[in-house]
Amino acid sequence: MEQLPAILSSLGSLALIFWIVLAVIQLRLAQVQRREEIVLRLYEPLLSEPLTRAYWRVQTWGFADYASFQTGATIDDRVAFDQVATFYETMGVMRHRGVAGIELMDELLTESIFDAWDACKLIVAGERVRTHTPQKYAFFEELVGLLELHLAKKGITRPGASA
Repeated sequence: MEQLPAILSSLGSLALIFWIVLAVIQLRLAQVQRREEIVLRLYEPLLSEPLTRAYWRVQTWGFADYASFQTGATIDDRVAFDQVATFYETMGVMRHRGVAGIELMDELLTESIFDAWDACKLIVAGERVRTHTPQKYAFFEELVGLLELHLAKKGITRPGASA
């Protein structure tokens, strides 16, 4: 009977430790869920008509290089470029800051990221030179490279890659 208080005290301590561990696990899961929620909320504009129109405008324009873009682009072409490049730059920042993992980016955006980059990369390069900002859309470009590595590790060929 003398050991009962010691046993109860030990059980109480173990219960407290168990609840602390459980709380830490729940907080970690909530943090992961919150990060994914943020990314999904930022992903929503891609489903909106204005960004979808901008995306398809960029995909179908005929600019072979930055010079032809500079001389032939309408204000609507420039706006479409800014909308698309800024959207994917934002996704790149989310990945860079650790808000979104590369797996989530792969699941949500892989093909559209590659298509958008292929259509925008010459314009991005020209804009970097024109504005003297080599970091312009750097997170968009970084995201493309990271996704290529991610897919290569899985043995998958990059969508849109020439055979």
